[in-house]
Amino acid sequence: MWFDIATGPDGAEKCVIEGDLYRPSSASSAQPVPAVLSTNGFGLSKEGLSGTGTMLAEQGYAALMYSGLGFGESTCTVGLDNPEWDGRAAQQLVSFLGGATGIAYTDPALKKPAAAVDFIRTDRQSTSGETLAHDPRVGMLGGSYGGAVQFAAAATDPRIDTIVPMITWNDLSYSLSPDGAVGPAARGKGGTGATKSAWVVGLAAIGVLSPGLEGYLADPSRILPCPNFADPVCAALGVSLAQGYAGVEETEYLQSTSVARYIDKVRVPVLLMQAQQDSLFDLQEATATYRGLKQRGVEVNMIWHFRGHGAEAIPGELDELAPNRDTDYLVSRYMDWFDRHLEDEQSAPAPEFSWFRDWVSYEGNAEPAYATAPSLDQAAALTDLPLGGGVLPLRSGPGATPEAAASWTSEPLTDTLVQVGAPRVALTVSGAASATAAEAPVLFVTVYDLAPDGTATRVGNTVPTRVGTDASVEVTVPAAVHRFEPGHRVRVEAAGTAQGFRHGLAPRDISVAVTSLGLPLAAGE
Repeated sequence: MWFDIATGPDGAEKCVIEGDLYRPSSASSAQPVPAVLSTNGFGLSKEGLSGTGTMLAEQGYAALMYSGLGFGESTCTVGLDNPEWDGRAAQQLVSFLGGATGIAYTDPALKKPAAAVDFIRTDRQSTSGETLAHDPRVGMLGGSYGGAVQFAAAATDPRIDTIVPMITWNDLSYSLSPDGAVGPAARGKGGTGATKSAWVVGLAAIGVLSPGLEGYLADPSRILPCPNFADPVCAALGVSLAQGYAGVEETEYLQSTSVARYIDKVRVPVLLMQAQQDSLFDLQEATATYRGLKQRGVEVNMIWHFRGHGAEAIPGELDELAPNRDTDYLVSRYMDWFDRHLEDEQSAPAPEFSWFRDWVSYEGNAEPAYATAPSLDQAAALTDLPLGGGVLPLRSGPGATPEAAASWTSEPLTDTLVQVGAPRVALTVSGAASATAAEAPVLFVTVYDLAPDGTATRVGNTVPTRVGTDASVEVTVPAAVHRFEPGHRVRVEAAGTAQGFRHGLAPRDISVAVTSLGLPLAAGE
């Protein structure tokens, strides 16, 4: 099935989207069903969503799985889930699910109109309280690139009833150039952090190669000036990579494609799923979105599961190719969410916050390994942990090596400690004064679990911070879930370089001290 879409800021750009519609066997005009709309992760297509579409239909939901703009056989370029492009495109697919005609065709040449949909439930009122045309009972589901588009769509279309974004971003400028002292949704005008060079290069290559020769020959306009990307993307990625951080213009563009910028417009219930093991979109992203929605009175639940970008799957959590409600914990959670918000089932709501514990043994469904709390703030309390080490020298930038990292270590622990959340490391830095952000030293901060035999296990992600003045700095290390055993010690390291990041451009010799470490510790674990 192919869809004739008009998108862009003024709705003048014509695109063709490919999609597959999955229909439950029981669905009819007399017995209409709710629908779920979903699209692919970055560089993928609707083909990878066939298992999800089949499962949803078996569960009694119509499902429209489509390839996002610039991916698969869908035309136009990749706009990083911009509301005016990707959000507006999704809006027209919602109209199709609501019975609109003149959008869907059975051939890629758009010559043979598809029959209007008459087997999907419709709403008398949208989530904004208005009566709108072609208003289906519909939710959205998807991960990564297919997660961020849900915010873009919900912000532009009040007919969407609920969304389930997984492993996605809050602020793309933070995702690609993070800074532990300036988290997501608080980035200002740029000049902070350090670029994730490995991810930026990889994402650029995937986007450029996605259409293949056939795609570029079919639509040569996608080649220049920015191959298969919206024009500002090349500048945002290229400059960030060259100078090692996102500057003013790059930050502005990347934030324009981020829910942090338009979160006031998202008013539907949201089930956030974010991974503890994810080198691209860390738990701080979902935490910022969760807090932003709660502050605005939006219903939101959050699950910190195990697997994300760059991590291996674990049993019983989510089989992406063949999802199963009975055996996959995350599938059971989002299907329960859809039943409650799309089917109007009166079941008790799930806990607002859930997290996976990798030290808990289980068989089959991963549910026994999950703990819950009424909210994120009630899951753990920030506790100061003394560290020894004093003031230490550190080289930042060219010439720095990970082996030369400065470290501060606690005394051996007498009790088990369970971390659930983001550590806060207070640093004092001297010798860092810089005239420009490019000259500023960059520190890469990591928390480790140090076993009695000296084995060090990283806890959560490494986070950089760009320090341009002699100052005291509080660095928030990305959240993690981890159990420290008695006899182990907690170590904080600061390095002048880190694998996968663009380090500072200028060699700088500075002095650093950790003055405090706050660990978010859960009670009763």
